[in-house]
Amino acid sequence: MFDLKNMSIEELEALKRQIVEELGSRRPKELVLYTHGCKNSANHHLGKYKHWAKVVTSVDATKTNGYAFGGEFLHVRAEHKVPVGSIVVEVCDSTIEAYLMDGKENPLIGKASTRSMSGLIEKLAGMLESA
Repeated sequence: MFDLKNMSIEELEALKRQIVEELGSRRPKELVLYTHGCKNSANHHLGKYKHWAKVVTSVDATKTNGYAFGGEFLHVRAEHKVPVGSIVVEVCDSTIEAYLMDGKENPLIGKASTRSMSGLIEKLAGMLESA
């Protein structure tokens, strides 16, 4: 067993992320289709602006940029099946949006500029903690 009292905050945070990921991996997964909002955009658009997407499995709220989100990158021009209930963040140019993949409407959780996304990071960290 772990001696939690003698662990550093960093060690506790790492352990917490591992526990959340392990619990998630043990739950049966219903999958839903995800495609990036720019999937069918012209090559000019996709080449001119930064694009990426990620299924978020952890959030490091001490960071203030895209490196705060742990998880699997999703190819922008492809379709993906992701677990229902998962959170997907996607970037187009300087905008980041977060979606809850509920299998129906996939509602927008939040939106921010990639230059000031601390509020969105905090919100997603709180959501993953309570899940």
